[in-house]
Amino acid sequence: MHSDPTKDEMLEHLETWPYISEASDFDIEEAIYWFAYGYHSGQDSNLYSVLSTSEYTPSPIQDTISKKGISYSLYLELVDTFGKVK
Repeated sequence: MHSDPTKDEMLEHLETWPYISEASDFDIEEAIYWFAYGYHSGQDSNLYSVLSTSEYTPSPIQDTISKKGISYSLYLELVDTFGKVK
């Protein structure tokens, strides 16, 4: 089972990321959205709540995060920190 962080927990963690000053609010929201999309465990999870209240909305043809740019690096940081199997 993966951890189920809240949005605040993810934001707090990302603030410690070395290159956070280079990230825009959009980059952060995109990374958090796609992490929640891939790792939520259902409607009762914190990540599902994050997903359903996100300020980020992907295009209708997008089904995953683009594997380039700072938002992808942020996403990988979330996966490394919160996506590990417990």
